[in-house]
Amino acid sequence: MSTSNLIKLLLLAAIWGTSFMLMRIAAPVFGPMLTTFGRASLATLALLAFARTRGVTLQWRRNWLPYLVIGLFNTALPFALFAWSALHIPSAYMATMNSLAPIFTALFGFLLLGEKLSPVRCLAFVLGLVGVAVLVGIGPAPADMLVIGGVLAAMGAAVSYGFAATFTRMRAGGISPIAIAAGSQFAAALCLLPLALPSLPHALVAGTLPALLAVLVLGVVCTGIAYALFFQLIAAEGATKAITVTFLVPMTASLWAWLLLDEPVTWGTVCGIAIVLLATATALRAKPAMSIKGKAAA
Repeated sequence: MSTSNLIKLLLLAAIWGTSFMLMRIAAPVFGPMLTTFGRASLATLALLAFARTRGVTLQWRRNWLPYLVIGLFNTALPFALFAWSALHIPSAYMATMNSLAPIFTALFGFLLLGEKLSPVRCLAFVLGLVGVAVLVGIGPAPADMLVIGGVLAAMGAAVSYGFAATFTRMRAGGISPIAIAAGSQFAAALCLLPLALPSLPHALVAGTLPALLAVLVLGVVCTGIAYALFFQLIAAEGATKAITVTFLVPMTASLWAWLLLDEPVTWGTVCGIAIVLLATATALRAKPAMSIKGKAAA
């Protein structure tokens, strides 16, 4: 990886690491749905502007269905689940659950694309669950029902990301990645609007400057600019190298939260994160097996 792209990778990890901390600031004030709607709306504006500068057309009539499905499962649902989780669990927990997404992507490859689950990938799945159990069991947050619910919601977001990635391979392979990002964010914002409106009166009264800034940075920087950086890395270095940002995000999320929110980083946190990242690395290094139908996996 070139020096410039390595800098982009580290910058992307730092940006995505802040997103979990920012949700911890915004969600208690605005509520999960309004926070998520604000993030998706601002990201839509940033990505549409980026697509325009690159001369990318979104072809709405042709691509509306992929935009809708990807918007629901890659933005609306996981962002909302993470925003709800932010009410109950530390940033490091959310970032660690997020890193499970490649494992669930492999699982959906088996369910929807007929790819075989190799023994190595099965081991990665089990190892990932062990890491989650360690994090919840000996991490800094007490393992009460709300914490367990927050962890399950964050895992649900990773499951949603896994489905979205697999669906994109199935139905959106011929669409520009920039168009998918902008179109899906717009679709997500439309779907979130009716769910966010009930929280608006409370937000007008309870809104604070830090919470407003958190939503602004979440939408423009952590989603819009971050997506643009990620696409540039994929184009320059390939998806395999770009996805290594997954390993850096839990560490940057823990660092930001420790510095700015005074969230503790304990040995339980470190051990749980390490096991989950080992599981993710195992899943990413395992080569896709031949599909059940005898064709090479896409």
